Amino acid sequence: MNQGSLADVDTEAAMRSDAPRAPASYVNYFELGQNPFEFLIDLGQYYPSGNEGVGAIGIHTRLVLTPPYAKMLSELLARSVQEHERENGSIAQIGQDSSPFDIVLSSLGDFEERARALRAPRPPSDSAPGDDAGRKSPSSNDR
Repeated sequence: MNQGSLADVDTEAAMRSDAPRAPASYVNYFELGQNPFEFLIDLGQYYPSGNEGVGAIGIHTRLVLTPPYAKMLSELLARSVQEHERENGSIAQIGQDSSPFDIVLSSLGDFEERARALRAPRPPSDSAPGDDAGRKSPSSNDR
């Protein structure tokens, strides 16, 4: 029996699958570790407090990858960052002297403003392209 390989997977069919997707989690904190057999990546969120430089860290996910998959992830991430910078401009570098709260704030940009704009109720338009507004729908009286 042929077990198949990763290359044999029909990625388009897999993406169209009706299987439930894993929940998305926000990550602004991570730790990396490695040994001869695996790479460990702990993902979490930094929660700042009112005191400068003080906060809490909550780790919610641990990834464990073999070295070949860690290298593949590294290459894919580097390629994705290059593409992002080509399309959106340079990503700000996080400095050694930055507090975690400053790092989070610098990564947000105008995120909150854009998020509020997207959540704001939109006034109804008269008619949108392809909209049937203004057209009379057929009814039993029209027959």
